[in-house]
Amino acid sequence: MDTMAHALIGFAIAGLSGHQPSLSDPVYIATALGAQAPDFDIIAQVRGNLAYLRQHRSFSHSVPGIVLWSVLISVGIYLIMPHANYIQLFGWSLAGSFSHIITDYFNTHGAALFWPFKRERKSFPLLKVFDPLLLLMMSGTFLFHLPVKQIAGFILSILFMYTGLRYVLRVNITRHLLSSFNHSVDRIWVMPSLKRVFYWDFVIETKTDFIVGEIASLLPQPKIRATLPRQAFTPITIKACETRLGDFFRTFSPFLYFENDEDVASKKVRIYDLRYFLNQQFLHSATIIFGDNDQPCASFIHSSGRTVRIPC
Repeated sequence: MDTMAHALIGFAIAGLSGHQPSLSDPVYIATALGAQAPDFDIIAQVRGNLAYLRQHRSFSHSVPGIVLWSVLISVGIYLIMPHANYIQLFGWSLAGSFSHIITDYFNTHGAALFWPFKRERKSFPLLKVFDPLLLLMMSGTFLFHLPVKQIAGFILSILFMYTGLRYVLRVNITRHLLSSFNHSVDRIWVMPSLKRVFYWDFVIETKTDFIVGEIASLLPQPKIRATLPRQAFTPITIKACETRLGDFFRTFSPFLYFENDEDVASKKVRIYDLRYFLNQQFLHSATIIFGDNDQPCASFIHSSGRTVRIPC
């Protein structure tokens, strides 16, 4: 989720302590830092875009990762404020960090909660990465002059009820899609729309095709955006999966589409993440080029209109 939403949730958790909000209160400092800490992995960008994409929402968003963050945060605060209770600092920091990875689990990108045992980013997509309606409702609690503990309770109640509502909507949409496609569905993915609040994007895999589309929560009529025929894996496709970029995409997305392009000079494998489709194109894709003896000689990642060369 966005930084502001994480900050509001962190504030609400700290507010349960009953302490008045203060920049010098170790409870608020620990919880606020904990609520933001998993995104500190942005520093990985100094090593390049692929390094950042591989690291983001990986170790930093795992259970071992937030334990480490909480230790570092609580030690840092304790060194500055030795009068504070170290165990309590650790607990509040851990609560803030835990809120971060759980809310990220409920949006489209997910998190590798059980790294290093499972490297894949798992998600149960109910919330948008930036949800203006949720942010507005949580921020609106500050308009009422209430004790901090009550404001905290309202913020967390809004979060739980809104997430619950979206769970019900997602279940209904999934059932409707399964019914609409005559139960010929092998796999299905439903996630919040990239553009609109009460719309959902979906990917359906049947025995013959991948179907990408959008559907509304209240008037559930599927709108098909793209239909791609399923293709068998070839030896060159398998080699593409074994490259650094191919391995990253396999851990990044549960719905990939591979497209082979061969000519006399070279072979290319294009990989598409089918979940993100905007303006008639997939937002995230990769191109892996093979030269002599079918060895990878160049690879590129294409993301949100940018193309970056990645070492093979």
